[in-house]
Amino acid sequence: MNTPVCGPLPADVQRHLATARLGRRMYFHPDVTSTNDIALDLARHGEPEGTVVIADHQRAGRGRRGRVWSSPPQRNLMLSMILRPGSDARGALPVTLVSAMSISVVLSKLLDIDVRVKWPNDVVCERGKIAGILAESSVSGSGLAFVVVGTGINVNARAEDLPAAPAYPAASCFTLTGSEWDRAKIAADVLGTIEAYYDRFLRDGFATLRGAYEARLAHLGRRVAFEQQGRQADGVVLGVAGDGALRVESSGGGETLLYGESIEVLP
Repeated sequence: MNTPVCGPLPADVQRHLATARLGRRMYFHPDVTSTNDIALDLARHGEPEGTVVIADHQRAGRGRRGRVWSSPPQRNLMLSMILRPGSDARGALPVTLVSAMSISVVLSKLLDIDVRVKWPNDVVCERGKIAGILAESSVSGSGLAFVVVGTGINVNARAEDLPAAPAYPAASCFTLTGSEWDRAKIAADVLGTIEAYYDRFLRDGFATLRGAYEARLAHLGRRVAFEQQGRQADGVVLGVAGDGALRVESSGGGETLLYGESIEVLP
């Protein structure tokens, strides 16, 4: 088995890249608290769309709702990209969905297993969560100044590296296959796939991607619980709306649209 090394370095990623923008400008850090923090600062100082921050070791990465995404050195893939979609503030949601869908496509092909998305930001397989996304945006006037999309993918993590949370199991490419994977090649594949879907989103809107996204939606047709406006509710997932909202047929009747709420899949 190959000994892991610090990386993936920009030159190694760019050797595999087939993108026009994403990853053509890249910053690498051996050790960071959060790649999103660095990318947000760069975005505020005018870094162009497509700039990527990548790290070997992330000590205090953030997930949604204050959760922590930490990763040991030389194991996983942590990167954040700067996007400037120029849409309204809710444009950050479809950008998150496009990114999650892209990662599920890459990992499905790579691992030859069924990899799906858990709305809005998790990438999962039967054995648990493989990747997570955190999109953080800045609004300027009536539109988005930028969106930073942070991605963490469990690539070569061992079982002992993963969170010991039976209610929320995690998996990695290594635990699923027993093999080491090239993080630079995966990074290039992810950036290329995201760029292809993101460009389609910019050109035609998210509504044209609804079918592709719903085909990968892990909890389509499942009953989920959620909290909205301080009230607990549940319903059956119908799909997603043209703006990326989750469509739920509420148990009390009628359709509910979820935008930022957390959901829990019920038995």
